[in-house]
Amino acid sequence: MNKTEIQTNSQSIPEIIELSEIPSQSGRGASILTASMDAIEHVKVRLAVHVGEATITIGELNAMKEDHVIKLESLADAPVDILLEGRVVARGQLVAVDDNFGVRVTELPKARA
Repeated sequence: MNKTEIQTNSQSIPEIIELSEIPSQSGRGASILTASMDAIEHVKVRLAVHVGEATITIGELNAMKEDHVIKLESLADAPVDILLEGRVVARGQLVAVDDNFGVRVTELPKARA
């Protein structure tokens, strides 16, 4: 049993209560995510695509003018990272879609065993 101190709104003296341990369980049945996919499949998420990075000095940054080209440290044909909330969820290849950039997904995470 764990002892936890709590402070109630009506008193300024902490009261000690006893909390019983919850035994660890492996669970049965379908996982939460697969069981409730219908409920969340229309939730919108924002993906970001990380194309590359460049390391420059403050002097170089200060000297930049319009039409300056920044050379990235990644190759033109290298895969780009597709991120969800800052985590890589896939990799792909940049493509043109009409007048926009697009990403062709080329790598997905392997399923866990």
